Amino acid sequence: MKKTFLNPTTNKQWRIEIDGHTIRTCLNGGRVKETLCDSAYQVKSKAASAMMSQMRKGFVYQNPDAAVGQARCHRFVGKDSNGFMPLAATFTRDDFFLTRVVGDFEDETLYHFDGSGEILETVSLGAKRMTYEQVLCPNDTLLLNNSYLLEQFSLRTHEITPFANKKNSMKTMLDASGDLALWYTGEEIVVFDFGSNTEVWRETVKCKKSKNPNFAYYCFGMLSPRQSKAAYRVTEGEYVLVDLKSAQKVVIPNEGWHPFFSPDDQCFSVGGKFYMTQTGEETTTPLPFPVRHGLSFSDTCIVRTRGSLMAVQQDRGSSPIELWDTSSGQLLATIDDPFVVRQVNFAFTKSGLVLHTDYGAMSLYSCDL
Repeated sequence: MKKTFLNPTTNKQWRIEIDGHTIRTCLNGGRVKETLCDSAYQVKSKAASAMMSQMRKGFVYQNPDAAVGQARCHRFVGKDSNGFMPLAATFTRDDFFLTRVVGDFEDETLYHFDGSGEILETVSLGAKRMTYEQVLCPNDTLLLNNSYLLEQFSLRTHEITPFANKKNSMKTMLDASGDLALWYTGEEIVVFDFGSNTEVWRETVKCKKSKNPNFAYYCFGMLSPRQSKAAYRVTEGEYVLVDLKSAQKVVIPNEGWHPFFSPDDQCFSVGGKFYMTQTGEETTTPLPFPVRHGLSFSDTCIVRTRGSLMAVQQDRGSSPIELWDTSSGQLLATIDDPFVVRQVNFAFTKSGLVLHTDYGAMSLYSCDL
């Protein structure tokens, strides 16, 4: 492996090369520093530390010609004080957003990136904020879950306005897929089409308080990749699947964590089991890879979908992310990002997969098929 990092401020270059158990680094054409390692694990650890050290000084790695599954960009953004590492991206555009809490909640900063990983803009959102999650809507707005208060942020005016629910209700859900967005007001779940500015579906529900220490409430909701279905949980024992055209509902048991839809919207998975979205009947996996059973809430299991592409991380911590093409059943790439310590958040853009890590780094991998 060879990578060249550039500091755009000083125009200096820093290079790193990994050759077996040997790491070679060179700053701006100077003396080559060689480090011998005892194992592959030590190589990975020392290389990551060396790259992060330079990234903290302003060096950025960019490779616009990266092959599928290869890094297009690595840059240090800053340590996120809240640990949620929220991303906002959509498969219809290449730019994306991430938010991080600065210091001891002195500020929360929103970063706007282009498709090559360049920072287009940074915006101060203010002090004493904690954005748990955010979604990008097609009307040039971000919906933010700021400490369970839903807010709308205008990308044009940078104005933040309250949205849909009351402060400190501790009950909210937020998701987006295509032009659709889903949220919970504290009394109703709403699915709205921001492309046509029309309401798609609304349901009055009461979210119950949880006895599980991992949650304050049972609230959770998500939209399917093709925008035909929604799934929500407001009690401990079950998920409700909704057909957004017919409003038909089916109920399935909640026997685990980490729910997701199949790319064609026909199956819903939770706890490693699969159910038909039209009937609720349990079925075998339609995917070309196994899905682990028995994962706990604290286990890392993230699944993201773009068309027939699925990015899957099934194990704890810094385990690799597999990029699958479900239409062909092929494993396209295994992404082993060097800057993940315990957890990572990732999302598809139009041509890439962006990662926000607890090491404070942003990585962008090519998925331009």
